[in-house]
Amino acid sequence: MIVHKIDVVTGNFIEDCQFENLPTLEDGQDDPQYVEEAPPQGLYLPRYLNGVWVEGGVALEPTTPQLSTDEKLTQMAEQLVITQTELEAAQEALDFLLLGGI
Repeated sequence: MIVHKIDVVTGNFIEDCQFENLPTLEDGQDDPQYVEEAPPQGLYLPRYLNGVWVEGGVALEPTTPQLSTDEKLTQMAEQLVITQTELEAAQEALDFLLLGGI
């Protein structure tokens, strides 16, 4: 028999277990941390509350912040200034070498 182990405090699903019989406590009552009823398919972080499986969480899609057009233009302008500065430094070095600086 496959049973489903839950956290008795929060009701959160922990794992599937396989036993011949439903586990019991020392006094003969069913162990409350094991449930025979399987959680329905499609639940994200299923929880067992008051004898019913419920949605325990919300699946969030990872998102990356989208830059506005102005922010993109600002980044491109900054990169253009950096590239221009590098080109000017390379031109100075080239002029120095070509004009017999060494």
